[in-house]
Amino acid sequence: MSVYKVYVENSCIRFAPEGRAGDGEPSLAVAPGESVSMTKLLQKLQFTKKLTVISEKIESVFDGFLASMPLIEAGGGLVSDAGGRVLMIFRNARWDLPKGKLEPGERIEECAVREVSEECALPLQELRRDDKIVDTYHCYRIGDRWVLKRTSWYRMRYAGAVAPRPQTAEGITRAEWVAREQIPARLSGAYYTIRDVFRAAGLSD
Repeated sequence: MSVYKVYVENSCIRFAPEGRAGDGEPSLAVAPGESVSMTKLLQKLQFTKKLTVISEKIESVFDGFLASMPLIEAGGGLVSDAGGRVLMIFRNARWDLPKGKLEPGERIEECAVREVSEECALPLQELRRDDKIVDTYHCYRIGDRWVLKRTSWYRMRYAGAVAPRPQTAEGITRAEWVAREQIPARLSGAYYTIRDVFRAAGLSD
């Protein structure tokens, strides 16, 4: 069974099968057929930064949570060049990875490649998508309602000669290739979801 992580601001909610709760971490047991609301989770998060929702039917519980609020789909890429460097962008005072929202009629795989091309000014035809790495989830407010964003991340390769350039209209100020040994320093202030992508890809502890 899978373990899912959902970030809410600086807090993390794990959805895990029974027996997978962290030692000493606050948890919320959910019976089969029972739903879990954002309101209930926010009440728990007043007292902790980490919460594990546990259930023997965790897939069903998580699906119900996804269905409880508007879902925004996005795609992004962890792009490597021929020398093994990784493409990173600097936006909103943090190192990040190129990503963006799914457009109507678009497949999520196409979205991921398009967003990398647009945000870093790399030719679309020279980007090669490989396997999916992971999905990341985070909740945030739009006005007075909560929404959930799911970002699907893919490995990509770039063998072209065009140097990346930041899409400044999207608030990106830098787009550059980062050597493997420089990755830990860049991730020190990155969003938790970005750290999870690197960890899932085997590029970070």
